[in-house]
Amino acid sequence: MQITVRYVAALRDRMGRPGDTITLATDTADSEAVIARLRETDAAAEALTHPSVRLILNDAIVPRPAALADGDTLAFCPPFTGG
Repeated sequence: MQITVRYVAALRDRMGRPGDTITLATDTADSEAVIARLRETDAAAEALTHPSVRLILNDAIVPRPAALADGDTLAFCPPFTGG
């Protein structure tokens, strides 16, 4: 199955790209498997493991680990401050 991955704000800068396309086996398709796959080839993906990084699955914030389906879009979003 294929998952589209997006990096938001500072995570885009950290990863050096706006996103990736990841292929996963159906039996291991969750957000943690995506992170593990990214960490295999990119040390910057360690930032995705931080508990303050939110997961946005198909435009909805979801808890970790998030189950994934073929064609899903998973975005990693750092915490924001505002005022």
